[in-house]
Amino acid sequence: MAQILYRYLHAACDPVTGLPESFPHSGDPELHGVAFTYDLALTALVFSHQRSLEESGRIAEFFRSMPLPTPATPDFNTAYDTHHCLPALEQACHLGPMAWAAIALMRHGEASRQGLYLQKALAILEWAHSHLPHCEGGVAMGLAAPWSERFSVENNWAYYAALRLATRRLLDGPVRERLLEERRGVWEWLSRHAGRRGGGADATKALDVYTNALLIGPEAYLEEGAWPDAHALGAWAARWIEELEALFRVPGSAGYDYTDAVEAARADRPRVTWLEGTEQVALAYQTWARFFETLKESGYAQRLLRRAALAHAAVIRSSLLVGPGVAIPNTDAPEPCRSFSDGWIARPWSEAALNGTTWAYFVETGFNPFLHDLPRS
Repeated sequence: MAQILYRYLHAACDPVTGLPESFPHSGDPELHGVAFTYDLALTALVFSHQRSLEESGRIAEFFRSMPLPTPATPDFNTAYDTHHCLPALEQACHLGPMAWAAIALMRHGEASRQGLYLQKALAILEWAHSHLPHCEGGVAMGLAAPWSERFSVENNWAYYAALRLATRRLLDGPVRERLLEERRGVWEWLSRHAGRRGGGADATKALDVYTNALLIGPEAYLEEGAWPDAHALGAWAARWIEELEALFRVPGSAGYDYTDAVEAARADRPRVTWLEGTEQVALAYQTWARFFETLKESGYAQRLLRRAALAHAAVIRSSLLVGPGVAIPNTDAPEPCRSFSDGWIARPWSEAALNGTTWAYFVETGFNPFLHDLPRS
């Protein structure tokens, strides 16, 4: 299945630029020929994991050659035209996609043994450290209002993951010390905002907040001294997982929603399965099952693996045969629907999506982009 998913991603790339379209043949004409920066990074991660270095290199080079943002020129825009490599849709750079770009650059650089991609990843992280507004350790979503005033937990998790990968890759020195200090501040902010979508008054429940807290892996919690020992960490993780199940599992389904029933009602929609998010749950459960095995809690580990398998199977049942490969849609909803009351319009089951397809690949291969640390030089 992993190879079939890869074949779809390969076919989705523009033959000239190498950038893949996020939602090919979407019913929304604004999305035609558009690649979201987050999706570009995920696709590059699949390609580098596949050792398709020419394909991952075209995306990595796109990121590497891009200037760092300024208020006047928001490079690292949230989306790009795949044919001309020009900014598309809203004109803004966001911390989360930039962090994912840094992760993709590090992975490609390691796979290709080309240090210039690591250097660009470090430049992105140092730029965020120096230029984005900070508050009590957390980092704002962007440079300009309203994003400079919004602090996203999901964005900060991606940034923390990128910082962790970078600091584990770097030798001791001033750059590593700066990024370590930044990493500690972000971790402390995340610890104070667990379970929330954002800082301030934004306590909306969001699935990716819960999954990212698990995808970072048990080793991060032990490294940061968040719990006194592995058994205490295991007790917390089990509570976190059961809360995730209660809030986000779609009744009568093995899939998971973007948010809880309260926010779904505010968005004026029924509960839907977010296929990308469901695969994030599956990968998170795979990650923590291994940890619970080390605690000799094999019964709970097997329970997590069963849940992961059922969730993944639910996603695969929604797959679409497209050209030479298989794609995963964004949701199982029959019509476009609003993800959150203030969120974007999620695409229906009939439209292929890069995000669902890439995360399905990660589950199939067991590759966790946050967890598999790059070795030190």
